[in-house]
Amino acid sequence: MKVIKILNNNLVFARDDNGREVIVKGPGIGFHASRGDTVDESRIGQVFYPQEKQNIQQIQEFLLSIPAEYLNFVQDFVDSIKAAEGITFNSSIYLSLSDHLLGTIKRYQEGISLENVLLLDIKRLYKKEYTWGEQMLAQVKKVFGVTLPSDEAGFIALHFVNAEENQSGNDSYKIAAIVSDIQQTVKNYYSDLEFDDNSLYYQRFLTHLKYFAQRYLHKELQTDQDDSLFQLVSQQYREAFGCVKMIFLMMEERYGYQLSQEEMMYLTIHIQTNAEHARRKDSHT
Repeated sequence: MKVIKILNNNLVFARDDNGREVIVKGPGIGFHASRGDTVDESRIGQVFYPQEKQNIQQIQEFLLSIPAEYLNFVQDFVDSIKAAEGITFNSSIYLSLSDHLLGTIKRYQEGISLENVLLLDIKRLYKKEYTWGEQMLAQVKKVFGVTLPSDEAGFIALHFVNAEENQSGNDSYKIAAIVSDIQQTVKNYYSDLEFDDNSLYYQRFLTHLKYFAQRYLHKELQTDQDDSLFQLVSQQYREAFGCVKMIFLMMEERYGYQLSQEEMMYLTIHIQTNAEHARRKDSHT
């Protein structure tokens, strides 16, 4: 592995033995190094490869924008889980979880706390990952002196779920098919809008869809709980609810499954949020 550029003492832009451009992280890995040098393998802590829709420049900018203490904290925690559980994660978790943690602590310090409306589902469906989330919150309190709410354990759990590489291939295929069908229904309904697939809003929507697909496959059906809230959401967000009715018909026709009111309500909120974001983006272009 050869050095292309020194980013700072702990990050170098390099080319691996297969000719792929990578970002290499490690304590002092860039210190006294020069272009063309062989990367000191004894100092390598993590190698970042571009994922889908990423390029090496984006990873470089991302890593340089996150304080080292957050990157190091997440790397140590994730690696401890990997070692204890014998599990493999997609390397993107180091970036996504560091960014999430940085934003969460910043919001907390500003007095802002986000409610995780799927917390009960997460605790029920992803017990192991939720436990990791709780463990990370305990470590955050110890290292950063910040006590985050349990909602955050759920958000952290989702990062682990999305980064796991040992999921059933059959399940993954079926989940991908259901998510794709729902996305296409939404995009057909909002044919005049261009959704930002890379936005945080859309990524949360995708996470919700993956959740929904997994519940469907494992017969973990939602139960209706609050009819008055469902009525409020369906009336306040009529356009988005119209889209959800199309999803209802699609799911019934293709999968023989009828969405519950609670599922329709959550989908309506996600779709409304993404439609508003897309329109705001259009108005600024």
